Amino acid sequence: MKSVVSSRYNWNSSYSLMNPSIESTACNTIVYASYFPDRMNSDENETYGIPENGKYSVFDIANWFLHKQDMTHKKLQKLCYYAQAWCYALKGYKLINADFQAWVHGPVCPVLYERFKGFGYETIALKTKSAQHMHIDNDDLKLLEDVWDTYGEKSGNALEALSHREIPWIEARRGYSVTEKCTVVISPESMKKYYRSVFSGD
Repeated sequence: MKSVVSSRYNWNSSYSLMNPSIESTACNTIVYASYFPDRMNSDENETYGIPENGKYSVFDIANWFLHKQDMTHKKLQKLCYYAQAWCYALKGYKLINADFQAWVHGPVCPVLYERFKGFGYETIALKTKSAQHMHIDNDDLKLLEDVWDTYGEKSGNALEALSHREIPWIEARRGYSVTEKCTVVISPESMKKYYRSVFSGD
């Protein structure tokens, strides 16, 4: 499966979803291909049988990423956020049964924060790592793999900086100062609209 994202940012390494081809310009990097094209213009009503409050626990998705690599809490938060955002954009439903708020350091899921805040800036490592993926459906595993291939090499700080340049976080923090506490939920509609535009290059 080839998937793609059209990036607005000029990173040193490719910003893509399983990028098959890249066209670099002075201002951005654009990647072309196809990913769930039948879902891009689909009606949300087609997502039969998926709970409105989210398909998986945030801890299931977090554990999946932690099976990939030991990482900081900040990086884990951002990967879970991008999984949620891209699922809204490309598949039309809520992947995770929790919301993300526009905190100072980027999107944060409060429930996940409470679980891992004790790690501070230290690396989170699972005691055991198995190949079992918490009963995640194959289609959703493909999405998670694409998110990992796109963002997995980046540090938590790099992902924070990226999220600060993206409209969903910016819109949610409108009216708040740079260092002001904000618990506004990042809008699913904003995520869907923005990341679809990134995907299609609009």
